[in-house]
Amino acid sequence: MPLDVLEYLDQPGRRFPLHAVLHGFDAEEGGVRTVEDVLLEGEAFVQLSTLYVDVEIEARIVQPCGRCLTTVESLFRLRESFTLPIPPQAASVDVRPLVVQLALSAHDPNVLCRPDCRGLCPICGRDLNLDPQHRHAPEDRDRRRLGDFLGS
Repeated sequence: MPLDVLEYLDQPGRRFPLHAVLHGFDAEEGGVRTVEDVLLEGEAFVQLSTLYVDVEIEARIVQPCGRCLTTVESLFRLRESFTLPIPPQAASVDVRPLVVQLALSAHDPNVLCRPDCRGLCPICGRDLNLDPQHRHAPEDRDRRRLGDFLGS
């Protein structure tokens, strides 16, 4: 999202309120994506061709449960201060890549759908939350001889 910086450049050092909306993003890292727009609320100012930003970032994050892979939705809030260089003769700077990077680095990567999540069956992959009585028959250990694999 390009942020117009002409007003900031005209009055260096003056703090301006910042309200911006980034439309939801999909991230390749860990299956994380937002459902709603990402809100930025705070203030910003320019000093010596650098944009100084102090904002609260808020988004609703959707990602897979760390045990059973069920989709989990959670509210994400982060208070952050950062700087962006303003290229010469630029009328705007793009804050989107930095905000996405901050969101990906600050969210909980091991979120659970619930505290007592049972996860997936290690043998067949069935969701143990849906079928807590799920069991497998004991394996036939006689079939695991080396001769069976060598064909003798």
